[in-house]
Amino acid sequence: MTNKTFIILSIFYFLFFTLIGDYVIYMPKYFKEIHFTPAEIGIIFAMLPITRFLTPFIYLKKALTKKDYILALIVSTLASFLLLSHNFYLILISFLLIGMSFSVVFPYIEAIAIESLKEKYGKSRVYGSIGFMLFGIIASYISFNLVWFFIILMILTNISALHFLKDKNITRSTSKINLLKEWKFWLAVMFLQISFGGFYNFFTIYNLNYGIKKEYIGWLWAIGVIAEIFIFIFQHRFIKNFKPIFLLKISIFLTSIRWFILYLFAGNLIMTALSQLIHAFSFAIFHTSALLYLSKKYENKTLAQQFYAGIAYGFSAFIGSIISGYLYGENLFLYESLIAMLGFLVML
Repeated sequence: MTNKTFIILSIFYFLFFTLIGDYVIYMPKYFKEIHFTPAEIGIIFAMLPITRFLTPFIYLKKALTKKDYILALIVSTLASFLLLSHNFYLILISFLLIGMSFSVVFPYIEAIAIESLKEKYGKSRVYGSIGFMLFGIIASYISFNLVWFFIILMILTNISALHFLKDKNITRSTSKINLLKEWKFWLAVMFLQISFGGFYNFFTIYNLNYGIKKEYIGWLWAIGVIAEIFIFIFQHRFIKNFKPIFLLKISIFLTSIRWFILYLFAGNLIMTALSQLIHAFSFAIFHTSALLYLSKKYENKTLAQQFYAGIAYGFSAFIGSIISGYLYGENLFLYESLIAMLGFLVML
């Protein structure tokens, strides 16, 4: 690993997750302001997880090429300008194309990062968490056109991604990927990410309903991000002492405990805050361990990362979001705890 690679990876993560912050935090409000219906907004936001899941199947029989990579960068840049149209169908196409492009570029760079940095991956990835958090804070105090900001971030992110076009750390393998070979891993990933549906969709509403004040909710979210940042910075000091499979099991088990705390101590500010600290394992440790695990198990590392992103943050996130809507109520996080525990039991 060179200092230059580390620095550019860190810049990429900072820009990319600041962009994601704009997408997650601001875009729903923007679409509402231009009079899209809730159903239309839901359809638009379904594009990224769906494309994350479907795009890897394109590369089952072909290797990722230089042309694919460049085309993805160009398409996502041009597609971002469609957000200025205020037209539902053009914006839908925009996120469809952006989602497909992200599904090519991001897993490839993740594969480079884990191969280059190994256990020190978190020291670079933490800048993504910092970018996401800073955007959330700054955008709430400063008024500026966040659609143009999204476009500018897209351009800068893609410029930084150009650095990895000829990276020597990743072999552009044409070998196929056998998901059944590691079926326990893939099934556990699905159960874990499905269990996050209730958290991402209803954490704020759930706590408000149980009497936690609105001004505390933002801090509860921040605690999770701060725990994630802290562990990304320091995990390299201990993560190399454990096998990835062990850390995956521990992370899934603790996530089940996390959701059970939210169920058992609903409305308790201190216990809710403590549960948020487990995000260090639920996301940071789990994510790094998953990347290390895949890097060791599959020759076609880029395709393995594409399927990981597609199955975990595409298909499973989509299913988890739908299921959480039906499960919502006072027992929501009891159900989510049981779903996560299924993931732990699968790994045994």
